Amino acid sequence: MLKQLKQALAMVALTLPLALPASADRGTERVGDQTASFLASPFMAAFDPAPQRPRPPIYSYPIEPPPGMCRWERQILDRSGRPVLDRDGQPMREYTIGPCWRPPF
Repeated sequence: MLKQLKQALAMVALTLPLALPASADRGTERVGDQTASFLASPFMAAFDPAPQRPRPPIYSYPIEPPPGMCRWERQILDRSGRPVLDRDGQPMREYTIGPCWRPPF
């Protein structure tokens, strides 16, 4: 019951700017602008990309991490998800430095 009441109040609040009488001088434009910005805000939020955090540098050789950091390594994969092999047939690896509690990739 409470959920239905909240939904009804939300619908009234959403449609209230549309139902207000507009005056003859620019009142319609003001309500139209408010409605357009209100309706566009979820789309802007959905397509606005999240800020990207910088990727840590990637090395092709093992590196020594500074104190308090860990060295992470992973195999290099091709587009099909298979490991890329070097001249000797060994899978190629890449290394980076990052926090010890989560992988930086």
